[in-house]
Amino acid sequence: MKPSLSRAIMVLATACMGEDRRDWAAAMTAEFDAAADDGRAMSFAAGCLLAAGRELLVSAHGRFLMTSYAVALGIMLPVAALQIACAVFGLTYLYPGHHGLSGALIEGMSTVWMRGFYQSAGPMLALLQLAIGIAHLRGAWLLLERDWDAATRWSVRTLATSTTLILFMGALFIDVRQAAIMGVVVAVEFAILLTLSSRHADLAVPMTGELPG
Repeated sequence: MKPSLSRAIMVLATACMGEDRRDWAAAMTAEFDAAADDGRAMSFAAGCLLAAGRELLVSAHGRFLMTSYAVALGIMLPVAALQIACAVFGLTYLYPGHHGLSGALIEGMSTVWMRGFYQSAGPMLALLQLAIGIAHLRGAWLLLERDWDAATRWSVRTLATSTTLILFMGALFIDVRQAAIMGVVVAVEFAILLTLSSRHADLAVPMTGELPG
């Protein structure tokens, strides 16, 4: 267990080094094998992780890397989970006070002739939410891969789908306040993505199309 843990810590440390520290990461890995033979694997790996952490804080590439992961893991994945949960499990977040999508639609069935229309609208709303969630998952992965062209395309699609959801809900006289907030979040994500793309070009980091490490 201990050797596996120390090696996992080393993998994390080298992943934090960034593209411009590949030689340093390779040297640390080679020294780790020697330290492991001497029974110092854990202490050496911990020291490497501490050094890599300091490097992340002081280098421009490190701050870029932390920002990328913060956006992907701290914003995009939670939004994806929320949208998918609303679509699949009927969570009430986008439909406050209406007991979820079904409750919001039932309130709109004020007349018999409207009932069929509202019932047919339910799957479309759920599909839009699901599409937004899946697009967030894909966008987060592309962001971490630094595939900026593809990430931008998916972000534009997500923004367009979010706008469509808001307009569709408005046409059905459903409360769009929460959906509008989510739309603003998507717009902010798009702006952050453009900023990260520009910053990545300024850093002149080779775009390998692979995750760091």
